[in-house]
Amino acid sequence: MNELAPKSRPAASPGTPPALTSRPCLRTAWLSALACLLLALAAIPWIDRPVVDFAHVHTQGTRWIEHIAELPSPLFVLAWPTFVILGAVLVWRRQLPVWATTLWLSAGAVGVGSVLKQGLKFTFGRTWPATWIHENPSYLRDGVFEFRFFAGDGAAYASFPSGHLTVILAFTTVLALRHRALRWPCAVAIALTGFGQLAAAYHWTSDALAGAALGIAVGTAFVAVWQRWGSRLGA
Repeated sequence: MNELAPKSRPAASPGTPPALTSRPCLRTAWLSALACLLLALAAIPWIDRPVVDFAHVHTQGTRWIEHIAELPSPLFVLAWPTFVILGAVLVWRRQLPVWATTLWLSAGAVGVGSVLKQGLKFTFGRTWPATWIHENPSYLRDGVFEFRFFAGDGAAYASFPSGHLTVILAFTTVLALRHRALRWPCAVAIALTGFGQLAAAYHWTSDALAGAALGIAVGTAFVAVWQRWGSRLGA
C-alpha cells in the first residue's frame, strides 16, 4: 500500500490513508516530552551524581554495556542520506509505500534532532561525567560538575543533552506513532540505549532525559506536520 504525497492525495475515504496518528496519541507524545524535560531538571541536583557514582563502581568499562550504549550510532550517519534519497523519490513519483514514508519521516527527525542537540550542547557547555576526549575536565577525575554556557570548547563541554538518546527517541517516536505494532520494539531499543549510556557513565541522567525530550518533540513534530500538511492540501 502506498502513501501519497500530500498534494496528490484524493479526498478522504474510509481506507485512506493508513498510519494516521490520532490527536490523543500526539498529545500524549508532547506531554511525554514535557515530562522528560521536567524530570531532567529535577535530576540535575538530586540524581545525576549518585547514578554516576554507582555506575563508576559497578558497571563502567563493561564491554557489552558499551556496545549497547552505541546502539543508535548508525542513525547519525544514515539519517540525512536516507531523508534526501526518499525525499527525491517522493517528489519524483508523488507517492511512497507507507513504510518508506515512515522511514523518510524518521530519518528527517533524526537529522533535525542531531542538528538541534549540537546547538544545545554548545549553548549549555556541560562537563562530562568522565574524561574521555581532549583531556576534558570531568566529575570522576576532577570533581567538576557544572554548566559553562557557550564554553566554545567543542566536545570537551558537550554532555547536555545526550545525542544518542535524542536520535533514538526521534527515530522511534515516528515509528511508534505511525505503527502501533512497533511500539514494544521501540520501547526495548530506548531502554537499552538509556541503560547503556548511564551504566557506561557516558552521560548524566539529566542528559539522557533532556535528549529524550528533544527526540520525542522532534519526532512528534514531524508526524504532526506531515498529517497537517496533507489535510490542508485536501488529503
